[in-house]
Amino acid sequence: MKESKVLKLLSYILIPIFIAIFIVSVVYTAYREEINNTNDSVSKENEFISTFMYEVSMYAKALIHNNDNYTQLIDNGTNIFYYNRPNTTGIEDFYIYIKYKNIALTNVELTSDTNTIAGIREFINSQDTKKTNIIKGEVNSDTEVINKKAVQYFEDFNINYYYTENSYSNVVISEATDETEEYVVQTDYIETNIEDFDIYTSYKENIIKPVYENEINTLMEKIDPYSNLLFIAIPITAMGTVICAIYLCFSIGHTKNSDKIELNGFDKWYYEIVLIIAISLIVIMLIPFEEIGLGAYLPSEYSFNFIMSLIATCYFLSYIVFALVFNTTLKRIKAKQFWNTTITGKVIMWTYKKLVVLYKKLKNDFNKLKETVPRNKKLIIYIIAFVLVEILLLLIFNVFGFILDAVLAIYVFNKIMKYINSYEKIENKLKDMYEGDNKIELNEEDVEPEFRNTVKYIKDISNGFENAIEENMKSERLKTELITNVSHDIKTPLTSIINYVDLLKQENIENDKATEYIEILDAKSQRLKKLTEDLVEASKASSGAIRLNIEKININELFKQAIGEFEDKFKNKGLELITNYSKNNIYIKADSRYMYRVIENLFSNVSKYALENSRVYIDVKSENNIVKIAIKNISKDKLNISADELMQRFVRGDKSRTTEGSGLGISIAKSLTEVQKGKFNLQIDGDLFKVEIEFEC
Repeated sequence: MKESKVLKLLSYILIPIFIAIFIVSVVYTAYREEINNTNDSVSKENEFISTFMYEVSMYAKALIHNNDNYTQLIDNGTNIFYYNRPNTTGIEDFYIYIKYKNIALTNVELTSDTNTIAGIREFINSQDTKKTNIIKGEVNSDTEVINKKAVQYFEDFNINYYYTENSYSNVVISEATDETEEYVVQTDYIETNIEDFDIYTSYKENIIKPVYENEINTLMEKIDPYSNLLFIAIPITAMGTVICAIYLCFSIGHTKNSDKIELNGFDKWYYEIVLIIAISLIVIMLIPFEEIGLGAYLPSEYSFNFIMSLIATCYFLSYIVFALVFNTTLKRIKAKQFWNTTITGKVIMWTYKKLVVLYKKLKNDFNKLKETVPRNKKLIIYIIAFVLVEILLLLIFNVFGFILDAVLAIYVFNKIMKYINSYEKIENKLKDMYEGDNKIELNEEDVEPEFRNTVKYIKDISNGFENAIEENMKSERLKTELITNVSHDIKTPLTSIINYVDLLKQENIENDKATEYIEILDAKSQRLKKLTEDLVEASKASSGAIRLNIEKININELFKQAIGEFEDKFKNKGLELITNYSKNNIYIKADSRYMYRVIENLFSNVSKYALENSRVYIDVKSENNIVKIAIKNISKDKLNISADELMQRFVRGDKSRTTEGSGLGISIAKSLTEVQKGKFNLQIDGDLFKVEIEFEC
């Protein structure tokens, strides 16, 4: 049910409809209630006096606060200001003259007939409308409700205001200086009440209604037949909206093809950018209402319908924007990616990681400081004591204290330099050990007492290195001597066995079984002979006890020669040789005899262990004075062994050891390559066997 696209779409469609019906129902109910409450005469009177006194108080505040901004003239020492306040929901044909001390404000347009106080008051009195005058707090009105209840609104005329006037004056600082301009601020405090004002007004006992009141009444009358349904619609639409919203909260992000919440491209936008775009779109949709001004610039017969259409359009467009934001917000939260898709989250996480790193660094530094304090406490005490003594010497001996300070400073400086020299000696000794030189001795007497334990530890480590190296070299020599001696001891009886086998083969032995046994003896003795030769060669190669004749050799020709020698073996196994090297000759610096042995061992390894009827790749290329050789083939057996282990002596790819070979071919090839200053690398990827060799040109 959560994965149903139809239910999701239906919920998205129903929510704005439910909300619209709910709003219309609530507005209709509230409007009818307001109409019923305002039909009685008392409500109308209260509405009228409230609006009337509000208009008068607003003109009083305008006079006190903003009189400098209005058109003005002077009559008999009184400054008269003209200001026509917007009267969108005020009293019809409302005119006012209000005076406070020597300033007055009116909304009567100043003309040749109304450019005096008398002219303005005569204009107000000449209007065929009601009159209300409030002089020094006394109310005299043609409207009975104003006479009765105006006093209730007198607090609106209690105005507290700081009036600031800026001026400049020149003040002479002294006779030796020029005149300077000083900024002077004069501030006056104004506190008013109703008794400070003289107010004269004329008006009609009619409140100006909104432009759309008739249209709204007409609309409400059309809705009246469905009023009972609207009362029922309020709880139904509210419940429907809640149900749809809850369903969407549970279903958003779920799809039939995946159990996870998948984020699309829009969901990966930074959330702040999504909000900015959404708010911008809504603000753009509200601009027409500001420009239209409730239909002030449109013909009345079209404006109401147009505004209603515009409201409906903006409502549904705003809902679409909100739905998109709501959808992406829930998906991010469910996928636990909300903070990862916000700029704020990125900044917080970056700050948090930096603070963690800083905290760990400070903690580590503090721990190091705690560790070094016991060792360097003498130095710390010296420094603190030095500073204190320096200050005391200056305070006690004044000028002579400088001489004592200098002597003490030289002593402390000499002490610090001894510490620095001790540290440098220890650092140099560690550097020599790092480079493999343990011959240079460092004695405990060469450093300060605080560093002598460190020197002792370093000497023990250095001696341990020397002993380990010596033991390792001794072990290698013993291995080499053992292999050489055993090989020589095996060669003598093995030669006799081979010779006697040859003699037996020359005899005319008619017994087939005996002939078969002789052939086996011959094969095994030859294999043992090859093994002993390989042992001797491996021993010499690993120990470096071979003489090299380094020369410039043509590696292409060397490979062609080796390929020709192994051509029959490759054909017998069905191996297709694919070579890739330059037509131009490529030269390397090596011993041709031992280099050929390297290639021979590798080809022999391929002929023994490569998968039958497969391909063997040989690549030779030169880059930046480096010749790179690569031989690749597919193994016929599973290579469940590491490359490092395979390059060791007596290790073979087939752990059952049923195939021919001693397990020394790769080891010998590696040793001979490295003896000739080359690099040998073996890689295993599944059943792919790859050897890479590098030599300088």
